[in-house]
Parts: sequence; C-alpha cells; structure tokens
Amino acid sequence: MEIAHKGNGTDLIKEIPKPGTYLDSKAKSHYKRIAKILIAANSLKRVHIPALEVMAENFSQWEWALREIKKKNKIKMGTGYRQKYESGAENISVELTIKRDAEKAIMQCFKQFGLDPRSEKELKQEVDPGQGDLFEGFKNRKQS
Repeated sequence: MEIAHKGNGTDLIKEIPKPGTYLDSKAKSHYKRIAKILIAANSLKRVHIPALEVMAENFSQWEWALREIKKKNKIKMGTGYRQKYESGAENISVELTIKRDAEKAIMQCFKQFGLDPRSEKELKQEVDPGQGDLFEGFKNRKQS
C-alpha cells in the first residue's frame, strides 16, 4: 500500500499537496483553489487532505448538476428540477438530488475547515480578553 501523504497529521501544510489521481480535472482545479485559500489562512493540516478531496469532488459534482439543470430548464422551464416517468409519476430530478447532496457535503467540509461564521468561531475558541480566565479567577480567589 502506498502512502499518499507523509508527515505528522497535525503539521500545517505550506504548499499545495498533489491532488489524488482519482479526482477528475474539475475536482483537481477546485482542490488547488481551496487548498490555496486554506494555506493562506494557516488552516490546512495533513489530516485534512481527505476532507479537501471530498470537498473538491463535491464542488465538481455540484457544478455539473447546476449546468445540467440550467441546460434542461433552457429547453423547458422546470424540467431541470423534476423528472416525469412514463407512468405519469413525477419526482425531483437526479441532477437536483446530486446538487443537494453535494451542497450538504460542501457545507460539512466548510464546518470542518471553519469556513462558515459559526464553525470559524468554534475552531478558534478565542477567549474574549474582557471575560478573563475563569480558572484564574478561582485560583486567585481568597478562601474563607
């Protein structure tokens, strides 16, 4: 078995690692773009590589689904969102399902990397200097 990435999992990455050969060209492009953003923010660690790959692949799928929906809607509005079976039954389109699933995966990756406001705050876990340190308060408290 070949190890794709060497080094300690918690090491910050300073250069864009080579994307997996199993990613298509669109996913590789997203991989490099997102890696560059995370490296600039000092947020990309070796342990994050699989999540970066998942995020890049899902961006690729999301783009494909959007293009297909747009293409179908150009022919007849709404056909990109629903499919009609020979029986007359209707359901949401495969493209809409792919788009929705990719968006969920992308948002999960955003949370892992702290790329949404809530998770960014949670990952930083900064202590407001005005609040003080609760432990220090107890330690310095006079005992009666």
